[in-house]
Parts: sequence; structure tokens; C-alpha cells
Amino acid sequence: MNYQYIEQLLERYFDCETTLQEEQILRSFFEQEDVPEELQKYAELFKYETESKQICLGEDFDKKMMDLIQKEETPRKARVLKMHPRLAPFFKAAAVVAIALTIGNAAERAIGEHDAEEYAGSNAVAVDPYIKSSDIRSTLKVKDVSQAETKAINDSILSIKTEKDEVQ
Repeated sequence: MNYQYIEQLLERYFDCETTLQEEQILRSFFEQEDVPEELQKYAELFKYETESKQICLGEDFDKKMMDLIQKEETPRKARVLKMHPRLAPFFKAAAVVAIALTIGNAAERAIGEHDAEEYAGSNAVAVDPYIKSSDIRSTLKVKDVSQAETKAINDSILSIKTEKDEVQ
């Protein structure tokens, strides 16, 4: 007998392209007793689906579980996990390094805040330490940073002189 339609349905089933009706056709086909030998390997899959739907917990399941829980009178202690003695020095050293880094970072921030307060109190000009020399060159259009510094100083002196002249 030719089972070409069933084979096509199986191919579509494994490609996830079948409809619910086609899957029902496959289930009913594999529930038969005279399934061909070459298709017998797929029969267990479809039989399992129908059998698994029928399996459910009994009404006395909760009672059985509660009986088992009550039978166990001695409470079990939690297992204590111990660190291997050979690794203890490494963990201690890592903890010391972590504490030292944390204290150093906190001290650096405290000193940085203190310096910022000192500069804010005086009339000093804050300079950004992250300014690149290429930024200075492009802004002031000079070839050398020393020329840029000289030009900036000269410009500030010139602006101070003009302010004095205007005041007088």
C-alpha cells in the first residue's frame, strides 16, 4: 500500500507546517495496529502524545504527600560548605588588596575635593588637565604649544591693560 500522503504529512509535521487537522490525521493513523514497518518508528511519538494527555494526579495525591512529610520526623540540617584550607591564604590576600584599593580610592577623592575647595576660595584659574596640545593648537591656530602659551599670556596682559586704560 502507498503511504505517500502520510510521509508528506510527517515531513510537514517535523518542519512545523501542519495544521491541527493534519496532526489529528497522523495521530489516528498511528493509533492503528497495522502501521507499516518503515513508519513504525514514528508511532511511539504519536502514541505518547495521546497517552500523556490521559495521565493526571489522583485525588489522594495531596494526602499521600502530607503523610510522607509527617513521617519524616527528624529535621535535616543544612550542609556547611567549608573553604579548602589550601585556598584560604589566597582569599585573605585578595581581601587585603581589595581593602587597600578601597581606602586608597577614598583618600584620593578626599584629597581631590580638598584641593578643589582651596582653588575655589582663591582667585586662581582652574586648568583642565585633560586638554590636549592639539586642541590648543587648533583653537589658537599656532604651530607650537609654547607659542600658544605665550600668545595666551600676551592676550591676557593686553586685556588687562585695556581695562586699566578704560577705567582711567
